[in-house]
Amino acid sequence: MGLLKRDLGLVAVTDLASMRVDKTLRDAVEEAIDGGATMVVLNEPTLSHDALMKEAVRLKILCGMHDIPFIMMRHIDIADSVDADGIVVAYEEFDPGRIRTALGSDRSIGVLVSKPDEARRAENQGAWFLMCGPVSTGHDEEHEYDECITIEELEAVCAAVDIPVIAYGGLADADINFIRGTGISGIGAATGIFGQNDIRSAAASLRRISREIL
Repeated sequence: MGLLKRDLGLVAVTDLASMRVDKTLRDAVEEAIDGGATMVVLNEPTLSHDALMKEAVRLKILCGMHDIPFIMMRHIDIADSVDADGIVVAYEEFDPGRIRTALGSDRSIGVLVSKPDEARRAENQGAWFLMCGPVSTGHDEEHEYDECITIEELEAVCAAVDIPVIAYGGLADADINFIRGTGISGIGAATGIFGQNDIRSAAASLRRISREIL
């Protein structure tokens, strides 16, 4: 399925490690959707393959009930098995031929990038969207600065391509206004949603802000 603009407004990236509340991942994601998440990315690198497969099945069904895209991070075999709407892979792992052979031509491919040349190559080789980050506005302390990209670097990535770019990581409510006008098509949040005491309210706040700046 091709991603529409409405799908990219607020991308909820799962983050069990940051969760402060005693909930299943499915219930936490449903709260994020109720709060306004428009797409869900399953990203749980510490789970076993079997556990990840079970979560993927649950979230694919949940997202289908709410008519929003379910995207798998990295695991092409799981994405294929659960009929995910797409996949996100690291730039270093981007092998469009292998992905298209496994998933066909109608599912979305996203690539994690941090530089304009990576963005251009990913677009030229068939990526449908990009995720760029983690982003630092210079006002957050969630990530070490040398692990992040700056607002200027985010803007350069957006300017380099014609496909949608989602900014993710290191963005709290107060920081999001700093990325207004960079050219992004969406905001991706993990800890900003799942690491909060009230997941639904956190998602609602981020979605409200995303509507203002996108």
